[in-house]
Amino acid sequence: MAVNGFFKSVPDVERASNYVKNLALARKAKRVVLTDDPLALELFDKLAGEASLDVASGSTRSRENFFESIRNAQIGVSSVNLAVAETGTLIVSTSDELNRLVTALPEVHVAMVPSSKLVFSLEDAGGYLSEATTKANGPVTVSLISSSSRTSDIGRMVILGVHGPKELHVLLLG
Repeated sequence: MAVNGFFKSVPDVERASNYVKNLALARKAKRVVLTDDPLALELFDKLAGEASLDVASGSTRSRENFFESIRNAQIGVSSVNLAVAETGTLIVSTSDELNRLVTALPEVHVAMVPSSKLVFSLEDAGGYLSEATTKANGPVTVSLISSSSRTSDIGRMVILGVHGPKELHVLLLG
């Protein structure tokens, strides 16, 4: 069974925006939520004018309103701190729980990966992981995302998206 993972190389945020618009149209999505990191906010500026989409980020709504937006979103978009080529693992660290929920609650997660954030192995990511967990000002969550979640312990059937998105779309920028 496929893990519902998709990969596309795009040259820039403009093309990433087109990808997200087309994905929203194909999935009949009404709401897209984005993390509040600089790359996602650049994408937000490109998506905000879409009449058919309610586009939200943590920097455009109150925390309570943004949480409701995340709960009702069909697509969540984030950038990643690192991507590991060897395993296909995305590494996302944040001290804001709402940003983590953008990657976990919507049925579809779109992860933007600047090519400068690509490393070969988990060993190569070790320095970043150590720094992210020890030098943070307060609690930090580090998520390692390798595909849509799945389980087969419910009636021995493979079920996708049990603990998170059913689809993962990775956009390599640059």
